[in-house]
Amino acid sequence: MKIELKKSKKVIVKIGSSVINNSNEEDYLSDICNELSRLAKKEKDIVLVTSGAISEGMKILNINEKPNDIKKLQALAAVGQQKLMLSYEKIFSNNNINTAQLLITHNDINDRVSYLNIKGTIEELLSNEIIPIINENDVVSTEEIKLGDNDNLASMIANLINADLLIILTDQDGMFDKNPDNFADAKLIKKLNVNDLKNYDSDFSTNSVIGTGGFSTKIQAVRRAALSGTLTLIANGFQKGIVQDIFNENNFGTLFIPEKKIISSKKQWLDTTENEGSIIIDNGACKALSNSNSLLFVGIIDIIGSFDKGDVIDCLDKHHNCVAKGIANYSSNEILLLKGKSSVDIKSEYHDKYTKEVIHADNLIFIET
Repeated sequence: MKIELKKSKKVIVKIGSSVINNSNEEDYLSDICNELSRLAKKEKDIVLVTSGAISEGMKILNINEKPNDIKKLQALAAVGQQKLMLSYEKIFSNNNINTAQLLITHNDINDRVSYLNIKGTIEELLSNEIIPIINENDVVSTEEIKLGDNDNLASMIANLINADLLIILTDQDGMFDKNPDNFADAKLIKKLNVNDLKNYDSDFSTNSVIGTGGFSTKIQAVRRAALSGTLTLIANGFQKGIVQDIFNENNFGTLFIPEKKIISSKKQWLDTTENEGSIIIDNGACKALSNSNSLLFVGIIDIIGSFDKGDVIDCLDKHHNCVAKGIANYSSNEILLLKGKSSVDIKSEYHDKYTKEVIHADNLIFIET
């Protein structure tokens, strides 16, 4: 698997706020970007996902405590984003590398057309040997659609362009068998199959006061990146020469290995999309969806919220855990009318009016809980 790391051509690197805005005198950001420049010159396709606009704005305005008010956070992001990009521009220019800025919101990714436009833009930049630097557009985002210190944003981009490798650089050495903030005997896990994450009931919170994600969002990112077969490595951005060490096959961080089965790009998009409403389904329907079958009216117990035909909706089990997401063939009112009825009964009462599945298997992604 070390060889696979070295062979990775298309690489996403996500740098966390804690690394960018560290309190140490050493310039970790410059070291990382210098290493990425060398990789780019070795014909690696590098995409950089960055956090740090808000914390950069806090430094500029001498604010020590991060505010909770969304308007204040957006204003700080507006102040800090240009300084952040100026830092990147200076470092990469010194290495004769061109960069481009992309500011993305969750709504951009929810919209299928925008999603494909972003994909095309990134691929065009890479074909011209330009490093895209991507950040969430905090100036127009709200708390409800925050992506979690951009960990999930990085995984969405990994799926979008079918990246070979996602590197998440943070203030942690990787994934431990238990929370290292609370347990002195916690052991670093060097390599883990993504499917085996379910065997760990770990507390993934951390004591970081700078970023917004914590380790739980990194695990979410690992799972999401695995949908496109992307390897993910979580490593310590404070480790000198960490990027070089990764590609020199030195054993740093935790490497997460996806299963070989890769889902379609459409289903990857479904996984990233916010739902417009939810339906509650019975155990039989849950089992059917887990076996890649379509969702029928007979398995539906109830509806939550209001949605239209063509909207993306969540499928919840009886405990309200999300087990699947998909594109509805009917509105919430139509589903409410027909919930729990068999196909035979619907055919008898309504003839050919409601012959489609509620969600077709091709438009549905099952989510392991």
